[in-house]
Amino acid sequence: MTEKLIKNLIEVLNKEKVKYDINTINQCVEYADKIYGDSKRHKGESTLDHSIKVASIVAELKIGINPVYAAIMHEITKFEKYNEEEVQILFGNDISEMIKDSSKLYLLNYTGQEKVEAENLRKMFMAIAKDIRVVIIRLADRLYNMRNIFEEPTDIQILKAKETMQVYAPIAHRLGMSAIKSELEDISFSILHPDEFNNIKAEIEKIKNERQEHINLRIKEIKEALDKENIVAKIYGRPKTYYSIYRKMAKYNCDIDGLYDLYAVRIIVNSIKDCYTALGIIHEKYKPMPGRFKDYIAVPKTNMYQSLHTTVFGIENSLPFEVQIRTWDMHNIADYGVAAHFLYKEGKSKISASDEKLTWLRKTIELEKEYEESGEDYEQLKTELFGDEVFVFTPKGEIKSLPKGSTPIDFAYLIHQHIGNTMTGAKINGKMVPITTKLKNTDIVEIVTSKTAKGPNLDWLKHVKTTSAKNKIVSYMKKQNREDNIERGESLFDKELARNQIDRELLMKDKYIKLMLEKFNFNTLEDCFENIGFGVITAKKLVNKLVEEYSKEHKAEIESMALEKEAKNINKKSKDDHEGIVVEGIDNCLVKLAKCCSPLPGDDIVGYISVGKGVSVHRADCKNLQSLNIEQRKINVSWKEKAKVNYQTMLKIKANDRAGVAMEVLKKVQDNKILVINFSAKQNTDRECLMDITVSIESIEELQKLMKEIRKVDSVFEVRRAK
Repeated sequence: MTEKLIKNLIEVLNKEKVKYDINTINQCVEYADKIYGDSKRHKGESTLDHSIKVASIVAELKIGINPVYAAIMHEITKFEKYNEEEVQILFGNDISEMIKDSSKLYLLNYTGQEKVEAENLRKMFMAIAKDIRVVIIRLADRLYNMRNIFEEPTDIQILKAKETMQVYAPIAHRLGMSAIKSELEDISFSILHPDEFNNIKAEIEKIKNERQEHINLRIKEIKEALDKENIVAKIYGRPKTYYSIYRKMAKYNCDIDGLYDLYAVRIIVNSIKDCYTALGIIHEKYKPMPGRFKDYIAVPKTNMYQSLHTTVFGIENSLPFEVQIRTWDMHNIADYGVAAHFLYKEGKSKISASDEKLTWLRKTIELEKEYEESGEDYEQLKTELFGDEVFVFTPKGEIKSLPKGSTPIDFAYLIHQHIGNTMTGAKINGKMVPITTKLKNTDIVEIVTSKTAKGPNLDWLKHVKTTSAKNKIVSYMKKQNREDNIERGESLFDKELARNQIDRELLMKDKYIKLMLEKFNFNTLEDCFENIGFGVITAKKLVNKLVEEYSKEHKAEIESMALEKEAKNINKKSKDDHEGIVVEGIDNCLVKLAKCCSPLPGDDIVGYISVGKGVSVHRADCKNLQSLNIEQRKINVSWKEKAKVNYQTMLKIKANDRAGVAMEVLKKVQDNKILVINFSAKQNTDRECLMDITVSIESIEELQKLMKEIRKVDSVFEVRRAK
């Protein structure tokens, strides 16, 4: 069996024209056999046979011979006989490093736990940053395992399919390896959603012959048209993968018949000029579908993918179909991505991170560094690396990619930290815009800077999408005001401690402080104070952690204190009590309207027995209720009928800033004979007027009428109750 597999490996190397040394192959096999011994994998397959099969997949990717040698031995680090120095002496440093680094990625296992997944992703980043070939070996191993996954128990199949969808398929996509990505996705899809997979497969089988006849006819027509213009091309049909069909059906909420690119015609030509000539011929012969043309040649994807995509209507009202046009070089990169890039790097064993084509590789290296500094959460990292993108241009025409939702602030920090720190404005397509404007594909972005710029402020953090920009803003602001932040933070921390019922000395024991620091990833209390003062974290969060740890050891004492205080206060009246509320089963009860949601007569309300503060009344949709143990402390409350009681509530108003807009809003309130308790107005960076107005009101109906009147004021575009 092993000899047959070696023969097959050599056939693949010959077919893909990868130069190899037969003696080195035999030496790798012999050494691997010595280390593996009689070791077996699942279902009795020998570890050696498995490794040679993985090596054959690596050979098909044409990334050089050293990764093939390393793949033959990629499992040896798991065995006691493995000796790193021996491998280095026998096979050289390059192969030895690949084997060693590949073993680190075998520690990746999907668990569904966010912290574990973040660390797994970080390991993958580091491997990509160091040597992409290691990740390609790992992808080849995963592809082989998924092809044989159906021999495994069902629970293992599901676990591996989730891991493949979460980590391996997205990375294959980002490396541009669409052939591997598609196969991994389809196998995983069949395991995770077997009913949907089988339904789509059955539907495809029903229409397969009809669609194939349609595509064959279109291919014949296109070939005749291209031959007339002497365009040499390979033309063939490309069926869509099952998982891709599933995603598009879900996205557009349609069935299979509603997909225009279920089958596509792919045209491969010899030059970029021929690509655009072929496109002109296609659009002359068939009617193009509006909004369905994409030029990935002029604006390539960050994984180097290039092609022209267009959807056209067939002749005589036949089915619409997609056409993809590309060169042979583009075709290789479309299927093998970064792996295909090795074809153009003769004599080099690694891809340089400075290679201008590999923008995503450079981004990965940068993000790996950012992750080390900030410890960003798993979802944020996935969004940035695997989420949707926008492609924008510098004024000189350079393409830059950013996550969808990015703003000129992100763009500025992508160019250089100094540009971001000295930014005073931005132009998009030659027009001045707010720096918080969301970027769209093909925007030309220019950053306006000034030597006298005040630098970034806290408000910028609300409008940045990238980890890099956020970290650079935070870093700049912390350096500017470190001492002030520490002093302010310590003061806020002390005030929060003083509000607590538990004595300060009891809470500030070393063991509680240590647990608090570990929870929030701080090294010292000074770091805590700095971040509180800067606004990164609240003093309440930190003190709550201290209380939580203290309470674990003094549970009975805490409960006794709380109940005692409740007993003293539950039947008290206060000036904050509201005559307009009825508490079921309790007379003369201390009642307070929750300031977080400011309920009004007409709102659905819920009563909550708070610790030492009687009954707190919230709106039923109040977000704060979700964090409270509402079931144990819930009490029925209702509004008194015809109670002449006034209630305070706040409105938040947004308007385009212009002279007199705030005065007109106040006049509307006055005209409606509503008492104003407090009013403030300010301008934000988007040149919007933000107004907060606290009014005394009798009912929700009266408030809704007032809001309706305020919306009539010219330039006002948003009026809402404060949450």
